[in-house]
Amino acid sequence: MSKVLRFGVSIVVLVVLAGIGWYLNRDSAEKANVGDCMHKVAANELKIVKCGGADADYSVVGKVGDKKESDAMADDTKVCDPFEGTTDLYWWGEAGKNGDVLCLKNLKAA
Repeated sequence: MSKVLRFGVSIVVLVVLAGIGWYLNRDSAEKANVGDCMHKVAANELKIVKCGGADADYSVVGKVGDKKESDAMADDTKVCDPFEGTTDLYWWGEAGKNGDVLCLKNLKAA
């Protein structure tokens, strides 16, 4: 197989893998914006869902960047205070580094 052909095949494989990665992560919480609705998949995992659906547990009422997990999750945290209706928050990022916070309103509160 020629070098050009191997290079072309490598490029195609990379593009396919990137497409698969995008498809599998298209509804991850990291891509959520204000106004999106979220479903709680597991204890610390949310995914974007349609707001009218039965599986919509939360709506995103605010988004704050560049926060440490310890600051966002502290009992006296004020990170979501500016966003009216906030009942929960969700932090994501790399441990020990700054990440982002979603300020959430529970849609199924009694």
